[in-house]
Parts: sequence; C-alpha cells; structure tokens
Amino acid sequence: MRIKRALFAALSGATLLAAPVQASELTKSDVEQIVRDYLVKNPEILVEMSNALRAKQESQQAENDKTLIEAHAKQLFTNKDPESGNPKGSLTVVEFFDYNCGYCKRAHPLVQQLLAEDKDIRYVYKQFPILSETSYYAARVALAVQLGQPDKYQAFHDKLYAHQGPLADESQVKQVAQAVGIDWSKVEAKFKDGSIDQNLGTNRALAEALAISGTPAFIIGDQILRGAPRDLASLKEIVKDVRAGKRIQ
Repeated sequence: MRIKRALFAALSGATLLAAPVQASELTKSDVEQIVRDYLVKNPEILVEMSNALRAKQESQQAENDKTLIEAHAKQLFTNKDPESGNPKGSLTVVEFFDYNCGYCKRAHPLVQQLLAEDKDIRYVYKQFPILSETSYYAARVALAVQLGQPDKYQAFHDKLYAHQGPLADESQVKQVAQAVGIDWSKVEAKFKDGSIDQNLGTNRALAEALAISGTPAFIIGDQILRGAPRDLASLKEIVKDVRAGKRIQ
C-alpha cells in the first residue's frame, strides 16, 4: 500500500508542478520519467519493494515445501533409514547429507548438541552421496553397517563426520570403520545387499522431488531448511518456530 501511495504522490505532485498540463495529457514516457525521478529521490521504496518480493517468494516456497513433504511423507518418515534421538519424539527431523560435505560436518556438532538437550526429537539420516565416488562408497558402507551391525552405526557416522578433509579413497573408509570396532567381514557380506541400492535410489529421487540439490538439507516437521544452520541458537530457534507453526526464515 505504501508503494502505491508513493507512486500516486509522485504523479500527483508532478502533475501539479507541470500545470496547466493535465494528467490525461501525460504520455507513457512522461509517466515513466516521473516515476523514475521519484524512485531515484526515494530509493528506500526500492528496498521495501525488494523485501516485499522476497517475503512473498519465501512464503510461496514454504507452502510448496509443505505440500511436497505431505506428498512424500511415507518415504521421508517411515523408510528404513538409520535414526537417532527419541524414536517416539513429537518432532521428526530428516537430514540429507554427504560424508564429504564440509557444511554437513560443521552442522553435525550442532545437531548432536540439539539432540542432547531436546529429548523430544526423532532424527533420521538420509544418505545423499553427491560429491564424489568416495561419498557413494562411504554411504554404502554406512548402510551395510546399519544392516549387519546397527549398534555400530552411530559411532561410524560420527567418526566419518569427524574426519578432516575429504575421504581420499576406499581404504580410508575402511580404516574409520575398523577404528570404531566394526567387523569388516560383516560389512563385505552386506555391501551388495539390494536394500542399499533401493535406499540410495529412493533418497536421490526424494531429494529431486523436494528440490534439494545440495547438502546438508533438513526436513524439520513440515518445512525444509536448505543449507546448514548458522549456530546452535539459530537451530533451536528454527525447531521452536516449527513447533509453534511458524514459517522458518
């Protein structure tokens, strides 16, 4: 409304200054010049317009995300992925991640602190290896661990995230696994299990359907956070807003 009033004022003022020229006599070019001059003199209106447009786009994105999450809820929330936190938590958070993703690694300690403080969150890990062949290999190994030695998954997951820099090759993944007491022969026995291919394929299709093209990405209740949270305080605020039914920023 303010923008409309400002433009009306610009046209009115210009018309008065240009008397006895009547508004009906102004050409399209005249109007464009008046509006341009007014906006140049009042640039804060452009900032207001930009903010309004961004807010509208964010609101539309949030509504689209909510619809997409509802459409894919079964695969998002009930697929057989590794989990942590409270299995009966009132809020479910799903993370799409890659073990070679630096932003994922920086977000991981924040997630751990959040789960340590908030005992009402169910946390689901969605393997989404997109950065390299070793990302894909590490994801397969992690899912093989989940199948054959589920009690070792969390330690392996944490250790991979703690690895400094990208995983250079398959031998490094094996070293990490053995460092947390994983029986490698059991990994090899499960590595080619068809359920692993199904899991990775489902996750990739889900990410594509949800317009997730990078890592990390978080499904928090009925909203999507694309990218890593800034810090623990902002992550907790996001969780608080989702629980209150507010749109996250």
